[in-house]
Amino acid sequence: IIVAGALGLMRMGQKEDPDFTFRVMVVQAIWPGSSIKEMEDQVVNKIERKLQETPHLDFVRSYTRAGSAIITLQVKGDTNPAQVADAFYQVRKKVGDISNELPQGLLGPYFNDEFGDTFITLHSISGDGYSYPELKKFAIQARDMLLTTPGVEKAVIIGDQPEKLYIDVSSKVLAERGLTLTDLQNAIRGQNNVDPAGSVDTGQRSVRISVEGDVTRAADIRELRLRAGNQVTRLGDIATVTSGLEDPYQRKYRFNGHDSVQLGVVMAKGFNVTDVGKDVEATYKRFEETLPYGVSVNQISDQPGVVKD
Repeated sequence: IIVAGALGLMRMGQKEDPDFTFRVMVVQAIWPGSSIKEMEDQVVNKIERKLQETPHLDFVRSYTRAGSAIITLQVKGDTNPAQVADAFYQVRKKVGDISNELPQGLLGPYFNDEFGDTFITLHSISGDGYSYPELKKFAIQARDMLLTTPGVEKAVIIGDQPEKLYIDVSSKVLAERGLTLTDLQNAIRGQNNVDPAGSVDTGQRSVRISVEGDVTRAADIRELRLRAGNQVTRLGDIATVTSGLEDPYQRKYRFNGHDSVQLGVVMAKGFNVTDVGKDVEATYKRFEETLPYGVSVNQISDQPGVVKD
């Protein structure tokens, strides 16, 4: 009996921190160019009214500013995990039901309920002279390898910098063609998977539009046709279309003085953290063998090592 008990203890799932069900969901919506009142009247109030129908609801709170809003929903503390999962499903479904009532040009709503994930390992991928897009490609390669590792539920990339397209056009040229900033934004919005993120610079001499979405399609953007009356203008003939990182950036990660993209691993339930840690370490060793000179992988946190100690 003693031997069987010891073997059972050794095979039992282990973690540094216990599983915990978070009962909070965040809903975010972005509407470029809208005022606070427009966001409240046409977006926030409609979503909040629908969220009041959520089962086991504790409260709904919102923070609104010009162009965006964040709505926080919490279910009651005595709600069991299965009911929490169903409540969050209902949130997505109910907000989806009113999507046709929300204004055109709205980005989202986006849902986030994954606050309870605990990284068992966190690694940095960095390299002197390597750009963020290059580092992100390495991180994607590592993530795909990690997701095939037994016991790994998620591999999350942190700190990658979004790429955007920037369209620069003279205000004078737009006026001469009978075009407006709205005409330009509507033409961009008509492209699949591309959204104008709003005007960055609307001075008297020039207009700059940042574009979110499939930023590999600069050539398609240049070929956009803008119509004013009987005149049709190719965007590439009057504007400069360039790609680049988000400017200004929202957050930036560095490791030992170099730009860094980080990768966190979440363990699946029922697994032993020390066993999964060994498999993750082996995966990273295989990954490092594929990297070019100058790219390094460094471990930042190691929960399996803490548990083992």
